[in-house]
Amino acid sequence: MLAALLCAGCVPLVQGPPPQEAPIVVAGASGVLSSSQSEATVEHAVAAAPDPDAMRSLVAMMESLSDDPLYKDNDVGLLVDGPATYTAMLEAVHRAEREIDVEMYIIGDDRIGELFRDALTQKAAAGVAVHLLYDSVGSWGVSSDFFDAMRSAGVEVIEFNPPSPLRGGNPLKINNRDHRKLLVVDDAVAFTGGMNINRKYSSASASGSGSKHTLRRPGWRDTDIVVRGPAVAGFAQLFRDNWRRAGGTIADPTGPPPTAAGHDLVRILASVGGDGSVSSIRVAYELAIDTAQARVWITQPYFGPDPTLMDSLKNAVARGVDVEIILPSRSDSAIVLANSRYYYAQLLAAGVRVFESTDEMMHAKTAVIDGVWSTVGSSNLDYRSFLHNDEVNAVVIGAAFGAQMEQRFGLDRALSNEITPDAWRQRSVFSRAKEYLSHAFAYWL
Repeated sequence: MLAALLCAGCVPLVQGPPPQEAPIVVAGASGVLSSSQSEATVEHAVAAAPDPDAMRSLVAMMESLSDDPLYKDNDVGLLVDGPATYTAMLEAVHRAEREIDVEMYIIGDDRIGELFRDALTQKAAAGVAVHLLYDSVGSWGVSSDFFDAMRSAGVEVIEFNPPSPLRGGNPLKINNRDHRKLLVVDDAVAFTGGMNINRKYSSASASGSGSKHTLRRPGWRDTDIVVRGPAVAGFAQLFRDNWRRAGGTIADPTGPPPTAAGHDLVRILASVGGDGSVSSIRVAYELAIDTAQARVWITQPYFGPDPTLMDSLKNAVARGVDVEIILPSRSDSAIVLANSRYYYAQLLAAGVRVFESTDEMMHAKTAVIDGVWSTVGSSNLDYRSFLHNDEVNAVVIGAAFGAQMEQRFGLDRALSNEITPDAWRQRSVFSRAKEYLSHAFAYWL
């Protein structure tokens, strides 16, 4: 009875009719392409898919999920774990000449946070426009002195939706959190993914280092991307929109126009929590899974899909698709981990392969489908990300990046234990009770 009363996961999310195919709009360093050029660009990018026509149709249906075009001429690099990501981020910050924009769910007043604080304040002192938007609840407990020191040095700092109206927050929307992780430098390079600025990410994970035997203390396993090329303008505008929504003022870009950096196609998907709509990221996942012909490989730290998304996963297996999901074996939230495990019985019965990572904490929020459609971002597959949070994901279309994602998935799978149906049926009554009770609060987790 308690689960029926409390659990939003007992019913599908309310959403409108599925997106229909629309003319594909592709923009690159030279501007918006003609219709025929856009179509040809996508046809080339999806040629390696098991069913190129189905993948092209998916790209066309995703047109309605974003006001931005599908960006071409980008270079997208995969960043695994905190050490590699923080090194790349700080290098970009130190090279900044005009503007640095940071949007972060968690920024800690620890060793890692201090590295970024010092780098940002140094650039502000040198005349660079520096903006920091951090989530009030995500960064709960961080000393006000930490942010005041940056303000005093010239960094513009905004606290996103603080609990108190005296600090400019909206108590009626306390559940709306800015869960995005985004860094944009000079409108020339952007970083996004699952990593916050926090010491939890300061050590490499086993799969990130290449061997679990080389580490004394494994770190969180996470994934970010670094993007160069025309898509950076879309990330920059996304930051400016949320900065203004949080009450700040910010000038429009004044730097040079974007230049070609590579051959990756990038679509930016963003959602605003608490506005009554279903996340475009969630819709994109469903469309992509429903399109899959060969492989659906997902990594997730907090897994709580609604019934419709669960049906998509089950139906994919029924079509003969290899559906595999890697989840953590341990978590920073016991109740969230128990809720994720609530779904295992259904997944295993349908033929989905479920793995639990043996790394300290699997936190990557990624998927690669048919080796051509990939996504990396901040959104979990749960109700909080779908309904309550501001999120951002990048979708990359193409076989070259897809191959990197599949290779990374293989490394993570090699350091995971597969959950078999027989073993799962033998779990304790106590474990079953934890799963059931945790699932009762799925809407709020």
